[in-house]
Amino acid sequence: MLGSVLYAQSQVDLYTQAMKAEEAGNVTESVSLFEQALAAGGEYSDEIREILAQYYEALGLAEDGSGSFSFRLQSDVGYYGLRYTEFGAKKDSAGNSDGDITENGGDIFASLNLYLDYTRGNWSHSLGITFVSDWFYDNKDMPALDTNDWNIAPGLEYSLVGRNILLDVGVDFNISSDKVFRPAGYAWIEYDIYKYETLRVGVAALGYYRKDGPATASLMGSLHRTAETGFNFSVYVGAKYEADYMLNILDYVEQVQQGGYQGGGSVIPDDNPWARCVADHGDSVCANQYNGVLQTYIEEYWAEQGDIWNSQNPWTNPQDTTAVLPTYWTRWVGPSVRANVSYLFKTNIALEVSLNMFYALVVDGASSEYEKMQKFSGSWGFKFSWKPWWFSLYAGIEQTFLDYNLPEELSNYFTERNLLTSIKAGVKVEF
Repeated sequence: MLGSVLYAQSQVDLYTQAMKAEEAGNVTESVSLFEQALAAGGEYSDEIREILAQYYEALGLAEDGSGSFSFRLQSDVGYYGLRYTEFGAKKDSAGNSDGDITENGGDIFASLNLYLDYTRGNWSHSLGITFVSDWFYDNKDMPALDTNDWNIAPGLEYSLVGRNILLDVGVDFNISSDKVFRPAGYAWIEYDIYKYETLRVGVAALGYYRKDGPATASLMGSLHRTAETGFNFSVYVGAKYEADYMLNILDYVEQVQQGGYQGGGSVIPDDNPWARCVADHGDSVCANQYNGVLQTYIEEYWAEQGDIWNSQNPWTNPQDTTAVLPTYWTRWVGPSVRANVSYLFKTNIALEVSLNMFYALVVDGASSEYEKMQKFSGSWGFKFSWKPWWFSLYAGIEQTFLDYNLPEELSNYFTERNLLTSIKAGVKVEF
């Protein structure tokens, strides 16, 4: 998020950047950075105020500041090598683990963001137009992870940064190759309670919602250290609420076994969409409603049944081949920790470690069996970057994990552990 990046910069960082812009002869950028440094607050405020007064006088502006505009551009292009594993995904007839599912693929991604900044007094406003795209060029053998060939997400973003407060809001319009439109929106607010040199202590709240899920809300305490070089860190600790659609697989399997799901049983009772899907991919892949695998088998199955119905009843219309999977808006609550630690060398080389953890219980599930579920999810990552000028080169690794603690009734339909490993490399441009 744009605002959090601006907010994380201390007065010393902005002051240093303003001096460099001044040395380069960029008056507009230097004035904007000096104003942002003044808004950030700190021990150099009086000195910065005198510098701005000289600029205002030279430029014929009122000393109280009529405000200044500046433009920024950010772009990111890179590659993700993906390896996805579902541990214990294959089950035998008794529901015991019989093997893992491992898939490999790749993602080429690109982003382009344009920002208009306006600074006046202690306040900085930023309006951004964003565009993000992904091309999963090698996903034909990845049914458990992703079935879309590409995703694009244009969006709008606004942030407001003051002496002790940050507000950042935005909307994204996600479009994918499956021709589904998924709008999403988020809001982030953070307030500093205490500042001492490079340290900040405060509170933060985050909300996110996407039309087809998930929805999240967090309330956290925050601790930051920001400096031009050396160690920097950001830590958020608090409570998190998460809601997302989950396939009510117990209800679906029961209806299939009874032969009454969506218009009647099959011609051969043991032949049904669920059985076909499981035979080819395993329970866990078919129980994941987001990859669309089971839905494909449902559509193919009822198309066949429609043909049979037509051949046996030529004077009647074929039965409805539309099937809707039974889903439930499952709600989770639990503690959450987010941390980012980096070290920036004077050579503009940076090393960064990130961690994100969420332990949750189901507080509202499709049935009592679902409300026995627990999960531990999150990610960790390491990144190396070098910024010699207005661009930076980076490479790193990230692992996203999801561990379930499952009741016996659901153990045959969910994998206990999923792991996505991403090796990434790219170039980022900022000017």
